[in-house]
Amino acid sequence: MNISKTIFGATAFAFLLLLTCCHQEKVLGDVELKSFSETINAEDIKQHIAVLAHDSLKGRLPGTPEYDKAMAYVVEKYKSLGIKPKGNREGTSFYQELAIRTTFVDENESYMIMNESDTLTLVEDYFFLGNADQGMVEFKGELVFAGYGIEAPEYGFDDFSDLDVKNKVALVILGTPDIFPASEKAYFGNLATKISTLDKKGATGAFFMLAPEVKASVERIHARFSKNGISTVVMPSGKTSGMMAFGSNLKIGGFMNWTSVKHLVDDADEAWANYRDQKGGPMHFSKATQVRGKVTSSFREIKSANVVGVLEGGSLKNEYIIHTAHLDHIGIGKPVEGDSIYNGAHDNASGVSAMLEIAKLYSQLPQKPKRSVLFAAVTAEEMGLLGSRYLAVNPTVEPGSIIANVNTDMPTLIAPIMSVEPLGAEQSSIMGVVERSTKLLGLTIDPDHAPEQVRFVRSDNYNFILEGIPALRMKYGLKTENSETGLDSLITTFTNAVYHKPSDELNESFDFEAGRTYVRLQFMNSYLINNAKERPTWNEDSFFKMFQK
Repeated sequence: MNISKTIFGATAFAFLLLLTCCHQEKVLGDVELKSFSETINAEDIKQHIAVLAHDSLKGRLPGTPEYDKAMAYVVEKYKSLGIKPKGNREGTSFYQELAIRTTFVDENESYMIMNESDTLTLVEDYFFLGNADQGMVEFKGELVFAGYGIEAPEYGFDDFSDLDVKNKVALVILGTPDIFPASEKAYFGNLATKISTLDKKGATGAFFMLAPEVKASVERIHARFSKNGISTVVMPSGKTSGMMAFGSNLKIGGFMNWTSVKHLVDDADEAWANYRDQKGGPMHFSKATQVRGKVTSSFREIKSANVVGVLEGGSLKNEYIIHTAHLDHIGIGKPVEGDSIYNGAHDNASGVSAMLEIAKLYSQLPQKPKRSVLFAAVTAEEMGLLGSRYLAVNPTVEPGSIIANVNTDMPTLIAPIMSVEPLGAEQSSIMGVVERSTKLLGLTIDPDHAPEQVRFVRSDNYNFILEGIPALRMKYGLKTENSETGLDSLITTFTNAVYHKPSDELNESFDFEAGRTYVRLQFMNSYLINNAKERPTWNEDSFFKMFQK
């Protein structure tokens, strides 16, 4: 044996091992992170909004040349920041292309008959939602009342414990009873959850009703759906997916008036009160009610895309944080005071602007973060979270490699940010990250002040949660310098006057210093998640842990 070579080899190996051990990725400490984020410029935030919410883009409706221009702007900014294409697995394009199918019911060719003699009046009594996968559906079955359509025995509530809906048409009340916590209430009240539950139970169809105490009618709902149709996204399988996509058993759906149901039910109002308060059993029809009918639909399909880029990470580069912000708005609509362009400056040019500025901070880091970062300007959020649905189910990276979603949807930059409501964070270890970042910026954390609005399931983060990925949607809290709830009236006024209206333009309503705070906060949240030793995890008692894969 050559002893000198052995000694030399062992020494060299030890030296290399020492270098490897000492060469660890430098992670910014809290003070460094806070200081680094201060470089965000309020004018840059404003400039992105000025471009994306300009009248020339005509409200960024997917499928229009103006929406294509908005996508091109995002691509240009990605390229300027060194962000690489990730619209497909190969990394050859920024665009993840998809098709959006909108379904319209032909009401002259559609009908429903009850007990072979009692024909309800279409629109006045009920209307259909078209099946995006079948142009014509004939149906028949017994009509049964399925309460809220909720199966949640773990919460002591199960509408199906003594009810078989297989091959039947179910009547279902929209919403949820008050026994559920906010996030669970949002999940069980979601129309897609109800449709999925009924489909798994074998129901043939479902008609949804507003609770009797809700002052509205199907005519108003019908006016919206008959004009705009129901939009879904076409998945690679050819089947559609979305909030109102039906399943393998459930073939038809629609809305029905409570007043139209009352003549079928003995003491309907009293029976409803007993059901609502869980003092009695299910509502029963005064006679066996059989229904049959036909739904005929036509389709319109448009092409759109998610704009996806990637900034490569370091030692854990095959794991990803994904940032999402929806790029679309609702285009041109009903004129208000002579203005028909729904610019969507707050909703959601501001969110895309925030995401682009977060991307800029990532691109300027002195050293790569541990994990890679995906940036996705998603399409068709306003049509039912369709772009994010497609991306979450068909990721452009390896399945299971996305560890968290940070979503920026309508930050509502209308006043200084003093407190925040991190929707969904309380369900996972992400809350610990939020507590750390808010402390650095001197912000406080408030609970969701409007759980009845189910904001948790009304944005793109929800589709990632359904795929088992912990997510964060950051919203304003209500705190001001003088009051813990001082912003309540201002946000209410803003919502009534600006939300989904032509007045959502770039104007004096914006507080761009608040925009800086929002960007810094969401970047810090992302960076801390990114560089942690472990992936985010669902809390053991989280309801949403059931989606973990």
